[in-house]
Amino acid sequence: MLRRRPVPTVSRTVATLFGVCIAVSTVPLLAPLLPLDNALREGDLAPRTLEAQHSATFPSDALTEVARDQAAENVAGIYRPPDPSIRQQQSDRLKLLVDQVRAIRMRTDLSSQQQLVEIGNLQGAAAVSGAGRANLVAIDRSSLDAFGQRVQRALNDIMEAGVRQTDLPQRVDEYLGVPANAPTSAVELTALREVLRVFVVANVQIDERATESARDAARANASLVYQTYTKGQVIVAEGQALKAADIEALRATGIVGSGLDLPEVAAGVILAAGLGLVLAVFVYQFQPFPPPAMRRLVLVGVVVVVAMIASRLYLPHVTPDNDHRYFAFAVPLAAVAMVVASFADLSFAVVVAVAVGLFATIAGATAPDLAGAAFVGPLEALELAAVYAAGGVAGAIVVDRAERFTRYAASAVAVAGVSWLLLIAFWLLGAPWDTSVLGWLSLAAVMNGVFSAALTVGVFMLLSLTLSFPSRLRIMELVQVDHPLLVRLREEAPGTYHHSLAVSALAEPAAVRIGADSVVVRAGAYYHDVGKLAQPGYYIENTVDGTRSPHDGLEPLESARRIREHVTNGLDMARRYRLPQLVRDFIPQHHGTRLVTYFYRRAIQPGGAVDANDFRYQGPRPQSKEAAIVMLADSCEAMVRARVDRDPAHIDALVDAIVAERLAEGQLDECDITMRELQQVAASFKATLRAIYHPRIEYPAAGADEAAIIARLAEDAGAGRASTAESV
Repeated sequence: MLRRRPVPTVSRTVATLFGVCIAVSTVPLLAPLLPLDNALREGDLAPRTLEAQHSATFPSDALTEVARDQAAENVAGIYRPPDPSIRQQQSDRLKLLVDQVRAIRMRTDLSSQQQLVEIGNLQGAAAVSGAGRANLVAIDRSSLDAFGQRVQRALNDIMEAGVRQTDLPQRVDEYLGVPANAPTSAVELTALREVLRVFVVANVQIDERATESARDAARANASLVYQTYTKGQVIVAEGQALKAADIEALRATGIVGSGLDLPEVAAGVILAAGLGLVLAVFVYQFQPFPPPAMRRLVLVGVVVVVAMIASRLYLPHVTPDNDHRYFAFAVPLAAVAMVVASFADLSFAVVVAVAVGLFATIAGATAPDLAGAAFVGPLEALELAAVYAAGGVAGAIVVDRAERFTRYAASAVAVAGVSWLLLIAFWLLGAPWDTSVLGWLSLAAVMNGVFSAALTVGVFMLLSLTLSFPSRLRIMELVQVDHPLLVRLREEAPGTYHHSLAVSALAEPAAVRIGADSVVVRAGAYYHDVGKLAQPGYYIENTVDGTRSPHDGLEPLESARRIREHVTNGLDMARRYRLPQLVRDFIPQHHGTRLVTYFYRRAIQPGGAVDANDFRYQGPRPQSKEAAIVMLADSCEAMVRARVDRDPAHIDALVDAIVAERLAEGQLDECDITMRELQQVAASFKATLRAIYHPRIEYPAAGADEAAIIARLAEDAGAGRASTAESV
């Protein structure tokens, strides 16, 4: 019995236009018309031994470039003459130091230790080693003049000969290695060596322009390097990594075609036309789109074309799979059929799944410019098509007529399961079996399922026009306590985890009170400090009482740097866990451009010059009401928790002070929160904090009867433990 065609919602003309658009859009992907065919890449492994199809002698650009680079590298650097001004400058500085040392040594009111301290305070002697300064003090006073003349002469002799930067470590030792240049006194020799090591500097610089000109000339004079191959000569053996010269040889000897290949173009046109025809005929004959059909039809066309383009761009980068990572099978092409099943009949979704699987494999996993040497073998191509098509069919069946988003989660399991089974089947066909790839194979299947379901939900939500920012479904998933990142935070940084929960408890009621998005605020509060996972021990909430703080051995500036790193680490972690940008923004914005106040104040206590910017977060300042609420909640929770006095009046004053301080700092200038809303936020914080830190009733001491009962129960428990221990 033939199926009756439904009342047409798509006319013949519209169906034809749909097929033509699909065909025209996919022709450049199936035929080598556009420069998208990057099948030949350095490092690719040859699928089999490739032999020259004809003899050829040709200049090799790759080998010639190597020869030119080698010729340029062989040219030694050209140096300018010694700079006399540098020698004179160092000589003047040395003379000043010698005069100052002589003046200190001549003072009879200073002990040797005091003279050593005074010499160490001299600007020129600061870089001299301790041994050198000690020997300056140990030199006999009568020998100081001779020492000054000797060290001055040594400096001039060394620098007049010219000193290169690379010569610095050994020039002083070479000079003093000559017996005539070295004093007989060990004390003077040590002092002389240490002083010269400070004042002898490079005064010969390389002439970059002359050197580069000489190298350019050497490069230009290098001869062309020719390659010669005879017909049938092996260019690359099976499994050999391709080099640039090999790729040139493949092209020159006819293995790789060049120019427009008309048969390949014709094949691509036929395949594209076939795809468009199949989809157009099905659309018109079976009318799979309920009203409004036009919008649904456009959606399907866009999704199919985008999927083909994505596979064409992505697959050449992961095929051939030389490392056996199976990343080609993680492409979420099943999402195409799942999206279609969300907007059209299941039958059409199945057709789309099969068509997209086949044509994506042709478009993305073949190398039409490699004559007779495809980098993707027939079995692997069949495997790609089978996994793509079967995964799409499985996902479409599960999400067909889905009324709840839990069905989309189930579709991830279906796609991953079917993909994994097919991958296992093809793995079994590829004996001998390599069990080391099973993990990657499973990972690819899971990624395929998860990504396909996630992409389907995202497209569905976007095209349903429910929200203009990440869907609440996604945000609600993030705030579940079993989210992997929150689980890590709870297990690896429990103090930070509970601080984040407390910030959320403060921020959510405040957001509700002023009409901000409380779900977004909760997500921002949960993840604002995830960067502390990188170094949890550097934050006080994760430090166990009685343990030594890692900051005790650090300078304030280094401690501040470690503290500020939780922002950059948090952004990296958020990207790694694919948190939406809406949630990521809370990580830098909850501190804005504030100072790491504690360590900044520690740094300025000694009275030294401190650059406040070295202690400042990079920002930006809060850009939304939600970010402003989390910033204030973060500060209030931390400050109140740190205080011993938590009576209601003190809590109120502390909250008001923090809000006023943030306003005075300008941290809230870039968001649209109003003063009235800030007052409401502060009032909400006060009420929540009073509830959290309300006073407890002190229980009276136990009476005599109650104490006796407790003691007897304790004795019974102790006896039970003892008998258990004996039986063990």
